[in-house]
Amino acid sequence: MNRFEAASRLYSRAIEGGIDAADIDAIIDWPIASLSILFAAADQVRRHFHRNIVDPCSLMNVKSGGCSEDCAFCAQSRYNSASVDITGLSDPEEIRKRLAFARNRDLPFCVVSSGRRPSRREIATLCTALKDAPGEKHASLGILDEGEFALLRDAGVVCYNHNLETSRSFFPNIVSTHAWEERVATVKMAKAAGLHVCCGGIVGLGETWADRKEFCLQLRELDVHIVPLNFFNPVPGTRLAPPEESPLEFLKIVALFRLAMPAKTIKVCGGREMHLGGLQALMFFAGANGYVSGGYLTTPGAGIDADERMIEDLGLRKRGVQRNERQGKA
Repeated sequence: MNRFEAASRLYSRAIEGGIDAADIDAIIDWPIASLSILFAAADQVRRHFHRNIVDPCSLMNVKSGGCSEDCAFCAQSRYNSASVDITGLSDPEEIRKRLAFARNRDLPFCVVSSGRRPSRREIATLCTALKDAPGEKHASLGILDEGEFALLRDAGVVCYNHNLETSRSFFPNIVSTHAWEERVATVKMAKAAGLHVCCGGIVGLGETWADRKEFCLQLRELDVHIVPLNFFNPVPGTRLAPPEESPLEFLKIVALFRLAMPAKTIKVCGGREMHLGGLQALMFFAGANGYVSGGYLTTPGAGIDADERMIEDLGLRKRGVQRNERQGKA
């Protein structure tokens, strides 16, 4: 079977519901020189399920640094020596102001807190800031319990982000202060609370392709709504070596996740500016249909205006937050 036939087969299997483990092995072995053929299959799968609609979002780091967890990749961990500001919970008025800005740019707005979890008082403060404020609201606050998920839901939060970060097998290489299973339990609890779940991780941490295959299949089994993929951006003071992957290798990972989870939203997030550079637009041709816009937790992004010029040039358009509100979907 030549590469064109193999790509056609992957496309057909993805349209029918998703590729299998053997297909993933074929993608892992796919040569860089023929990636344009693989990308064509992934791009057509994206277009089949999502047409020309992309799903961006924006983040606000509402509590920064000083985290008690020892995630080796994270600049906000107290176990690392990265130079990051340590701040308490943001002022509710500032949160509402940032939410209003995101809504005016038709971007869902996600409040993100460092640490294993905020205190119950801090969660209540966040809920007060978000409740009754217009706009699509997401949250990423760590390992919560059922009551706290109910508080977020009642405050209008519709989506919860909690990444697995990597495969179960590789996880002990990067985190020791909590277990991978705790992250899975949190994802399941957020789903049980009626929230959409955004769950993915980071690639370029030193994991193998076998780890990526395992990670992809584990995410597929969890049946989350959105899969964010970050490319490790090593902030000085974190404990992992910089990634050795090329831009095309990172894009190959995007194609793998698209073909394995054809109907899901696949977002390319932190590290895309650094690792893709002038090839950023190719993330959509590799199968992505979402991204984080306007900056990340401890690193800047290209900016909302630059992102919007990029998608306009590609003939893509955003899923509109205000349009969804008018239709009663946010």
